Amino acid sequence: MTTQRQLARLRRKLSPARPQKQAGADSAKKTAAVLVPLFELEDQLHVLYTRRTDWLPSHQGEVAFPGGKADKSDADLLATALREAHEEIGLVPETVDVLGGMTPAGTMASGYSVAPFVGIISDPLGLRANPREVAEIFSVPLEVLRDPRFRGEYKYRQGGVWPAILYGEQTIWGLTMRITLSLLELLDEAKA
Repeated sequence: MTTQRQLARLRRKLSPARPQKQAGADSAKKTAAVLVPLFELEDQLHVLYTRRTDWLPSHQGEVAFPGGKADKSDADLLATALREAHEEIGLVPETVDVLGGMTPAGTMASGYSVAPFVGIISDPLGLRANPREVAEIFSVPLEVLRDPRFRGEYKYRQGGVWPAILYGEQTIWGLTMRITLSLLELLDEAKA
């Protein structure tokens, strides 16, 4: 199956691009959104990730998707994901072909409900990390993410061992890994 057909099927499996409004300021639920950027390189789909800087107040040095906390000025959670991706890696929102939203997931440490949105980007080479937030931008081919030889464990600095995807010097674990595995599941369903 061609990449374009697979992406068209994935679009049908995802929820509409603007399904949720953000929680109000008086809501007890903390909300955030991330963009899961996909791009094609040499006839292979790749997923784009960031590694957070070591001096951020939370999740220092961890691999993440571009995104962050919802702001009152955001029209909805998709707007949050696109705004944060622009702030963090310079991705122009109008250049993203948003395929749709995935099921929101909760963080274990910070108590956020995070809405992931999948989008196709065309030129990852033009992206630039905001040095206040992002230490590195990198990508991983989907075939590597699927490959069990890249699976292992991560020993979290505050205790506990977590399943992880180990790629080069990068460790994808926690919520980022859960979103990645959900994406792989949806893509596999889209192949069928």
